[in-house]
Amino acid sequence: MGYENVTIRDIAKKVGINAATIYYHYESKDKILESAYEYYSIHYFDTRKSVEFMKTLIETAGADEIVIAFARNFISDDQKKYVRMILITKIIYMRLFQDTTANTIFTEHNANDTEYVMGILQYGIDVGRIHPDFDIEAFTGILIGSMVALGVEGFSNPDYSVGQLDREKRMLAMVSRLFATGLVP
Repeated sequence: MGYENVTIRDIAKKVGINAATIYYHYESKDKILESAYEYYSIHYFDTRKSVEFMKTLIETAGADEIVIAFARNFISDDQKKYVRMILITKIIYMRLFQDTTANTIFTEHNANDTEYVMGILQYGIDVGRIHPDFDIEAFTGILIGSMVALGVEGFSNPDYSVGQLDREKRMLAMVSRLFATGLVP
């Protein structure tokens, strides 16, 4: 259907409320979108593992466990928040090339994710857990690129939930095998 073709009345019908109720809180659907983007930006990193946790994992865990921890998702004990983050992510992915705000959010979060992963992997090299010749920059690009590709595929499916795609499991396994080549036993 697309953002441009959706009306406030459509939104109200989908959520089961009167359109006037939405207008009471938001003057337009653009304001709803702004609010969704703001929520996403505030909560995007809520479920990301702490740097200290990841450093401990780098020191002790196997490749599979480390890659899965890096490939964090929006799974949360708060089911409403989980669903909200998935839905907003779908909006951002759908609007990525036509909405500068969606593109900026996507770009900034990927840059932050890159910095996060690279810092932890560099720590792994510094403590001798990752071989110094392992190309952490290339690996980070592969890891984040894989997550983006899976996101596009998963979020284009209206019934998607994290972890359900066989391709997702295979891709994580492949990235884990690649990462294992850089780990020092």
